[in-house]
Amino acid sequence: MQALISVYDKTGLDQICPILIDAGYKIISTGGTFEYLKKIGIKVDSVYSITGESEILNGRVKTLHPKIHAGILADTENDSHLKDLNNLNIDTFDIVINNLYPFEEVVARKNSTDAQIIENIDIGGPAMLRAAAKNYKRVTVLIDPKDYEMLAEKITKGGIDLPTRKILAKKVFQLVSKYDKSIENYLSNQSEENFKNRLDISYHKISDLRYGENPHQKGAIYSNVTKGIANSKLLNGKAMSYLNYLDADSAFMAVNSFPNHCVSIVKHTNSCGLSYSSNQLDSYKMALRGDPISAYGGIVGFNTELEENTALEMSSMFFDVIIAPSYTMKALKILNKKKNTRILTSNFQEEFFQFRSINGGLLYQEIDNKEDLIKNWDFVTKNKPNKNEIKNWAFAWACTKFVKSNAIIITSKKSIIGIGSGQPNRINSVNLAIEKAKSYLTENSILASDAFFPFSDSIELASKYNIKNIIQPGGSIRDHEVISEANRHNIKMIFTNTRHFSH
Repeated sequence: MQALISVYDKTGLDQICPILIDAGYKIISTGGTFEYLKKIGIKVDSVYSITGESEILNGRVKTLHPKIHAGILADTENDSHLKDLNNLNIDTFDIVINNLYPFEEVVARKNSTDAQIIENIDIGGPAMLRAAAKNYKRVTVLIDPKDYEMLAEKITKGGIDLPTRKILAKKVFQLVSKYDKSIENYLSNQSEENFKNRLDISYHKISDLRYGENPHQKGAIYSNVTKGIANSKLLNGKAMSYLNYLDADSAFMAVNSFPNHCVSIVKHTNSCGLSYSSNQLDSYKMALRGDPISAYGGIVGFNTELEENTALEMSSMFFDVIIAPSYTMKALKILNKKKNTRILTSNFQEEFFQFRSINGGLLYQEIDNKEDLIKNWDFVTKNKPNKNEIKNWAFAWACTKFVKSNAIIITSKKSIIGIGSGQPNRINSVNLAIEKAKSYLTENSILASDAFFPFSDSIELASKYNIKNIIQPGGSIRDHEVISEANRHNIKMIFTNTRHFSH
């Protein structure tokens, strides 16, 4: 019996190899693996002893040889295969242990050159793995050192059964598929092609969920990265649900779109409170002011370490989920007393594309990450904001990204004081936002609309509550009527020439 071992990650070889030898396996190895096994005292023969050929091209060609692949692929129940093996004096391999060059790790290193990345595209490894996995009815193939313990147990108890070999083969094809996809993604990112003719999606399952949006729906969570809400760590409370993940993602996306210290309170994926300032506690209080009724049972997100005084202030309110990049020890001790509150920690994952399933397919688009450049804004009314006010206008406009359309946001300085969302017409959203904000409205309050006003009625309504500042994309065929109405009430209005519509 023979085992072919050629690995980049040499973890566990010192444990599995002695077990293979005790079970009667002859170990054949290549290059760095061969040298490593000799160094730790494992009896091993080189691939050269089989092929009679030295490695060439600086190790690019080691195992790509008919005698190696015939030994892996041979069907010993096929008389023709047995005849070829006998004529060519080829012995079969019963076990193949292999893992691949760390292509994804090298890509992730900021200082990696293109030449280094290309050199870490493994060729011989995937070929060996595919051959062994194809022939799983006879050959056992391993790619994960975590499976060595299972292999050892199987060998010591009499052998590796067919169902186990099939599971290991499936694992190989999953890994090779993901590996090839990561190479394709790298090469695609080198070009200007964003939307390819074929979209292949490969994610690994993190865990099953208790259920989906409703108890009768099954659910699970998957990821293809190591950061972000999908890979968050639960520090306290019950397991996350499908809706918890959705809302936590909305909160975390919002706060990571603004400077420190930003706080977002989310209900049903809408920011019902959003604020940032130089003080975290102040930001939290102002975010809560946006809609304290909706905030109850909601999700609150932070983009800075959650501090003790903020945690103390939060202790009087029930939140379903709290998400922050980290917590002080004292803050965590306070929050852990709330047994029904899920406390998460996560690093933000910057992303550029998103997809959504529809019946029969997927919609795929760029994420609305566009930088809103003030130089592209049009100051369309007679009365215009001064330079000192522009940051507050920019905040109001940015908030529209995080509220479902038709979205109307009313802000005071850098805090939301009123929201209208998800309405079938824009004036309904204006009414809702004003109703929530009216206790805090001043002449400095800003009303932001995610899309243009189709009629001047919303401007007239805003003027009744002394709202003097409006920011919107513009682009309606009735823009002139809207501007005239704003001028009639001495309202300052900006057209951003960009829409932030969100469903």
